Amino acid sequence: MNASFVQAAPFLWLLLAVALEIGGTYLLKLSDGMSRRIMGAGGIVLVMGAFAALAKAIEGMDLSVAYAVWGGAGLVITAVIGALVFGQRIRPAGWLGILLVVCGVVALKLV
Repeated sequence: MNASFVQAAPFLWLLLAVALEIGGTYLLKLSDGMSRRIMGAGGIVLVMGAFAALAKAIEGMDLSVAYAVWGGAGLVITAVIGALVFGQRIRPAGWLGILLVVCGVVALKLV
């Protein structure tokens, strides 16, 4: 197997984990408190897939980095989707919090 692919595999699993988590959270929002059961079930399945992909990612990378990137990226992208798709307002303090999350993830990766 190609050495560069083996090195990139944990990051690809992490990217998949982030995408599945965001998709699952989006479907859970669309489920309207689980009153739309198909959306809710789809959301649960995607979130479970996100945990499975995260488990594969941490086989090849530090847990602290993987979890921080997964959680941070999920939080930031979900907040932006909430604002753009659902019209949810992010106040200046919320944007500051998002900036701090991004800085924390970057600092964790650099240290």
